[in-house]
Amino acid sequence: MKHIGKYISASALYAGSMVLLLLLFSELWRFILMLHSHDLSSAIPSFILLKSFLIGARFDLRVISPVVLLLFLLGTIPFLDISRSRFIRKVNSILLGVIAAVIFFLHLVDIDFFSYFNSRLNGSALLWSDRPGDIFSMIWHSYHVIWSLLLYLVILFAFLFLVRFITNRILQSTGKTSGWITLLYIPVVVIPLVIGSIGRIHEVAPMRWGLAFFSEYNFANQLALNPVYTFARDVFYDAGKRHHIEQLVNEITFPEAEQITAKLLGVSFDTQQQPRPRLVRHVSVTPENSNPPNVIVIIMESFASSKIGCLKSKYPYDLSPRFDSLSQHGILFTNCYSSGTHTYSGLFTTLYGTPHLFGKVLMKQVQGHYHYWGLPSILSKKGYETLFFTTQDPHFDNMQGFLMAHGVKHVYSVFDYGKEKALSWLGVPDHVMFDYAHDRLRELAQSGKRFFAALLTGSNHAPWFIPDVPFEHIPDSEKRHMELNAFKYSDWALGRFIEQIAGDSVLDNTLIVVTADNGFKYDVTTDLDISILQIPLFLYNTSWGDSVGIRSDRLGCQFDILPTVMGQVGLSYDNYSFGTDLLDSNSTGTDFVFSTRWYEVGYIEDGYYLILRLNHVRPPSLFKLTDKTTDLAGELPEKVEEYKRKALAIYQTAFYNLHRPITDEQQP
Repeated sequence: MKHIGKYISASALYAGSMVLLLLLFSELWRFILMLHSHDLSSAIPSFILLKSFLIGARFDLRVISPVVLLLFLLGTIPFLDISRSRFIRKVNSILLGVIAAVIFFLHLVDIDFFSYFNSRLNGSALLWSDRPGDIFSMIWHSYHVIWSLLLYLVILFAFLFLVRFITNRILQSTGKTSGWITLLYIPVVVIPLVIGSIGRIHEVAPMRWGLAFFSEYNFANQLALNPVYTFARDVFYDAGKRHHIEQLVNEITFPEAEQITAKLLGVSFDTQQQPRPRLVRHVSVTPENSNPPNVIVIIMESFASSKIGCLKSKYPYDLSPRFDSLSQHGILFTNCYSSGTHTYSGLFTTLYGTPHLFGKVLMKQVQGHYHYWGLPSILSKKGYETLFFTTQDPHFDNMQGFLMAHGVKHVYSVFDYGKEKALSWLGVPDHVMFDYAHDRLRELAQSGKRFFAALLTGSNHAPWFIPDVPFEHIPDSEKRHMELNAFKYSDWALGRFIEQIAGDSVLDNTLIVVTADNGFKYDVTTDLDISILQIPLFLYNTSWGDSVGIRSDRLGCQFDILPTVMGQVGLSYDNYSFGTDLLDSNSTGTDFVFSTRWYEVGYIEDGYYLILRLNHVRPPSLFKLTDKTTDLAGELPEKVEEYKRKALAIYQTAFYNLHRPITDEQQP
C-alpha cells in the first residue's frame, strides 16, 4: 500500500475508516437493542426494520462526524501530522478510545432505559443524579449488570483492536504523505464531516428527531434514533433549563389561553389580576360538615389499570384479588389517568391538584420552596394533623423538604420503621409501612385529633424484592414472575391495611382514597403510550360499611382527586387546583385529562387521546381510546387543532400558575 500514500492522504483515509468503523459499531448497538426488545420488533415487517437501520445511520453520523472531524483536524496540524508522528498516533488512538468508551456506555444504558420508559435515552436520566447510591442499587438489583458490562467490554475491546489494526495498516504501512497532498484533502474530508454533523443541507434547520418517525410502528421509529444524540440534545440544549422552558412556553403562548382554560374548568378568571390571572375557585359549602372524616390517600407505586382485574386486566393471572374485592364496597372510577409517568409527578399532582410540567423535578427546584396550596395545606388550616409515610429515604426527590414546606407536619420513612427491615434502596416492604401508619393514625384518633395522611408505597418497583408473606405467588415459569409477584404483593399489603383500618372502631369515619403514581407500559404502540397513564381511583369510607358499590366511568385525572376528596370532606375551601369534583354532577366544565412526560403532552377528551411533542420531534398524534394503533391525526385535523389549543391553554395556564406561587397574603 506504500504507493497509495503518494496520491492519497493517509490521514484522510484513516478518518474515513474511523467513520465507517464507528458507524458499524453504532449499528451493532442498534441491532442489540432490537434483539433485546424482541417482543416489540417481532411484529414489525423486516423492510421497516431495515429502514430503521438506514435512517439510524444518519443519526449515527451526527454523533460520529464531529468526533472524527476533531481528530482529523488535530492530526493535520503542522508538526503534528498523524501519518508522520508515532506519538500523535498514540494520542489520537487514546482520544478515540475514550470517546468510544463514553459513546458505547450510553448505548448500553439506553437498552434498559428503553425497556423501562419506552423512550430512547434522554435528559430525564439525570433527574436523580443527586442520588447515585440509590440509583446504583436499583440498577444493580434490577438488571443483568455483570452480563451487560461484559458485553460492553467485549464490544469496546473489539473496537480498540480494530482501531489498532487499521492504524497499523493505513498510517504505518502507507508511508509519509506529502504536505501538499494533505492540504488538498482537508476540504475533501472536512466538508462531508460537517454535513454529517448537521445531518442534512437545509436553509432553515439541521436534521431533527422528526426524521426518525417514518412509520406507523413506534418501536421502528424509536430504533432509528441514536441515544447519544437524544441524550446530548437534552443535556446540552434542553435539560429542563429555565430559559429554554420559558422560551418554549412563549412559543405556545396565546392570549385566549386563560379563557379556554376557564371554559374547560367551568370557572371565571379574575381579569383584574395582572399580568396574568391566578387560577382559584372559592368553594363554599353550606352547611359545612359538622363531622368531617379523617382522610388517607394511598399512592400505590405503578399500580397500573392493566394489571387490575376489576379494570379488565390484560394478564392471565389474578393479580389484584384484594383490590377487586374492595372495589365492590366503595366508589371505583374506571376511566382515570395519571398526570405523568414518574412518582414525583404523581405525588405532586395528587396532593396539590396542579399538572407537573416539563423540566427538572419541581420538588427539587428552588421555586419549589414557594407556596403551593393542596390537600395538606387545606386540611392543616382546618385543624387536621397532616402526615406523610414513605417506604424509603424521605429525601429522595426532596419529598420531605417540599412536603413539609407545603402543609405536611410529620414525615415517616425507612429511618422510623427500622432500616434493618429494608429490602432494597426502596426501603421497607409496603406492609411494614402500612403497619406503622396504622399504629400512628390510631394514636391520633384515640387522642381526638383528625388527620390527613398520604402514604406512598414502593415495593411494586424494580428490583422487585418482596418479603415472605402469605399470598398466592405467580409460577416461576412465568418470564415476568418477579414483577408480577411484586404487584400481587402490593395488592395483598393494600388490602390488609384497608381491612385493618375498616375493622378498627377508633378509625370509624375515615375516608380512604387509593390511586397510583402512574401506570405501567403494556403492549405499547406509541411514545407516550396510554397504558403508562392508566390508573385506578377508588374511594371508601369506613362508615359506609358494605352497602356502597359504585362504578363510575367518568373521565378523571390525578388533579381531580383534590376537589373530589374535599367534596367528601364537606368543608369550604379555596381550590387552586385544575381539577373537578368527580362526584359533583352539577359541574359545568369539561371532563379532560392532561398529562406530561418530559416534552410530551397527552390530552384526553370525549374518547380521543392527543399526543403533542413540544420539542417538535414529530407532528401530533390522535387516537381513539378504544384503538391506540390507528393515528387519526390526518383524518381529523380540526379535532387535532381543537384539542391542541386546549392542551396548550392548560399548559400555559399551569406554567404561569407554577411561576406565580401563592404568597402569604393570598393564603386563606
